[in-house]
Amino acid sequence: MATIGIALGSGAAKGWAHIGVLNGLRKLGIAPDKIAGCSIGALVGAAYAEDHLADLEQWVRSFSSWDVLGLLDVSWRKGGLIGGEKVFDVMQNKIGDLSIEQMKRPFAAVATDLYSGQEIWFREGDLRHAVRASCSMPGILPPVKVGERWLVDGAVVNPVPVSVSRAMEVDIVIAVDLNAQRRTRMQAVPVSMTSNKPTKAELVQADEHQEGGFMDLFARGRDYVTGLTDKFTLSKHNAPGMLAVMSQSMDILEQRHKRVRLMGDPPDVIITPDVSDIGTMEFHRAEEAILAGERAVEQVAHLLEMTIVDKNAS
Repeated sequence: MATIGIALGSGAAKGWAHIGVLNGLRKLGIAPDKIAGCSIGALVGAAYAEDHLADLEQWVRSFSSWDVLGLLDVSWRKGGLIGGEKVFDVMQNKIGDLSIEQMKRPFAAVATDLYSGQEIWFREGDLRHAVRASCSMPGILPPVKVGERWLVDGAVVNPVPVSVSRAMEVDIVIAVDLNAQRRTRMQAVPVSMTSNKPTKAELVQADEHQEGGFMDLFARGRDYVTGLTDKFTLSKHNAPGMLAVMSQSMDILEQRHKRVRLMGDPPDVIITPDVSDIGTMEFHRAEEAILAGERAVEQVAHLLEMTIVDKNAS
């Protein structure tokens, strides 16, 4: 039987589509044997490699935009807008305090040395450090110090880690590219959260917590979310915010670098979920992203089956 590797690419909130892709593959009877992940792909890939994908899916499907806000751990003094430790605390609690060597399936995460630009592959060592480093989007999450190196997001050098997957000695490489389709506007939260009038659900929630001074907290939270949205939004009518410029610029660089990498080392099958309308920080839109991942697998099901049959026959 052919050994199957999967390369899960970067994409921030779009990354929940990886869950849908892995679910879609399972429905076809395809279970990747070895996992290489970059950024959010490393986080989802680690959950799959340790048989905790269903737990991760249940958790992210429960997100509201307020839940995401609670996980942001905002801090400007750590080399990034978001501290990020709350998210990785939850990940460690769900997956376990493991080294990569202990995992049920072979796993690798990609990060970037901030100063040398060297591509770093984590195939052993502390799982949390590996995933945390791979996810450290410049300017958003602070870099991670591992040994003498400061590491940032693997997407800087290898957004869709096909080369890593091939190096894991597999017969077939399936790649998942979350940024194959583009859009011109990024949002951090849904429109209902940034409108002037609160929604009916928000008013009910506020009434239930009124005695504890919740209305003041609620108002401050709305102001904060509105400001964060502005920073992550590109518009034809308004000048883009600082974070929008930074995020979009990095996305352009990643796209160009990715094209070169994939032309030089193409996967056997590439899966491209349509998640172009999900913004960088819209982690509460997991249901849409997961569905997009499942649909993307359906669209290439014939190619997957044909490739596996051919490899097994050869």
